Amino acid sequence: MNLKRFHPAIFTALWLLPVLAIFQTSVADRFAINGVIPGIMLVVIVNWGILRGTDEGMLWALLGGLCLDVFTSWPFGTNTVALVIVASVVSLGQGTFMRTHVLLPPVTVFAATVLFYLIALFILASTQHSVDFLQALQTAVIPAALYNGALNVLIFPL
Repeated sequence: MNLKRFHPAIFTALWLLPVLAIFQTSVADRFAINGVIPGIMLVVIVNWGILRGTDEGMLWALLGGLCLDVFTSWPFGTNTVALVIVASVVSLGQGTFMRTHVLLPPVTVFAATVLFYLIALFILASTQHSVDFLQALQTAVIPAALYNGALNVLIFPL
């Protein structure tokens, strides 16, 4: 791991990810559609992993997950673990084809959202929280994945 390669990512992450976490936990519910809140942090981290590779994607997932964990009521570490796993899986597909094909980033965000919520639900269930996986998939996970995939069409070019 070369620190010079991380230079822009570290400084951008240090100011952007806390701002995104605050936005995600305080303002994003204003953009809810039928009760589904967009996963801005997840979309940005997935896009960063696609564009910048595994090392920077994992760094952003770690920092972004910690920022979200500070502001959410889920057990501490849930967002961090889920985002790091998602970033590691997504970053494996990083490459020119992923960056140039117009449909792959939204499809990747859709799949990453489903994976993120499945991991989070598993962690919640394993920490003695009552979780109905089927209902969560129908009412929260799939609608959130569709919303994030559509949102990614706007965010990815940025």
